Amino acid sequence: MQELETDAPKTLKRYRDVKDDVEAELSERMNSKLKIAHPNKPGIYDFQCVIFYQGQVLQFQLSDVFSGGKFAVLFFCSYDFTEQSRNDLLRIEQHYHDFVKLDAIPIVLTHDRAQIHQVYATPNTTPASLNFTPSFIMASDTPDRKISRTFKSATDKSEMQRSVILMDSSLSILHIQRVPGNSDFPMDFLLKGLA
Repeated sequence: MQELETDAPKTLKRYRDVKDDVEAELSERMNSKLKIAHPNKPGIYDFQCVIFYQGQVLQFQLSDVFSGGKFAVLFFCSYDFTEQSRNDLLRIEQHYHDFVKLDAIPIVLTHDRAQIHQVYATPNTTPASLNFTPSFIMASDTPDRKISRTFKSATDKSEMQRSVILMDSSLSILHIQRVPGNSDFPMDFLLKGLA
């Protein structure tokens, strides 16, 4: 019996090379939004996103807040224009200056686009807009919801899970708390922990 010559190993090698190239390119694209801030802490990312802050839509990177504070307090909230959102944002606004006095910068993240934040957070833009101008950053985790997934603040269906994360300037997570249902964010606990 004569042995058939085949180029299967060559084809397989070419497939692996192409697959590796595609995976490397995809990985590079994925990491353009979330940069690894500390390679020896691979689970913690210095994310980039679009925000609404002080009447403007801007590009933002988490590490930027540490020029103005020692801590970042990430509030993962439900969609804008909901009663839950309105209550959460009002509570965060009421405690904003308390956080700032303790060198902590509050940041609200939702799955809404920054342009939606702009309409929602600018009083009198629509009848459903907030009746106050938020002092804090309103960040957008769209379209891929990668920030909320990275910080495990998304459900298995990629919906935002209300939670609060306290981080220091080295991007180490100091506290994580999931906030169920209609419960309030633990403001007193956070403020006492920062004091």
